[in-house]
Amino acid sequence: AKISGIFKRRYALDEITDGNIRINKASRAVYKNEKELEMTAKEFELLLLLMENKGRALSKEYIFEQVWGSDSFSEQQTLTVHIKWLRQKIEDAPKNPKKIVTVWGVGYKYESV
Repeated sequence: AKISGIFKRRYALDEITDGNIRINKASRAVYKNEKELEMTAKEFELLLLLMENKGRALSKEYIFEQVWGSDSFSEQQTLTVHIKWLRQKIEDAPKNPKKIVTVWGVGYKYESV
């Protein structure tokens, strides 16, 4: 029983769940309604960053630095395109996003729905 409890706690640390979206950090897999989604490495890193900072507005520059590892935010379109791709994968209505929300003049945040 003790080992089972330790395993469950360890397993819980490797996962982030919000509604119908679940990220398994150890296997680098993302699920929507328990169906695994195809994700590029950058899409995974971006979604993980947003979900780990749920409810916090993150600047575009900060996101770019964390996901692409560069402090030169010259390719703003790269982030915009990746956000669009993520929304198409995890949002129920990508053109009216409820989870990955634009914070005008700042960047983006992940909202629990």
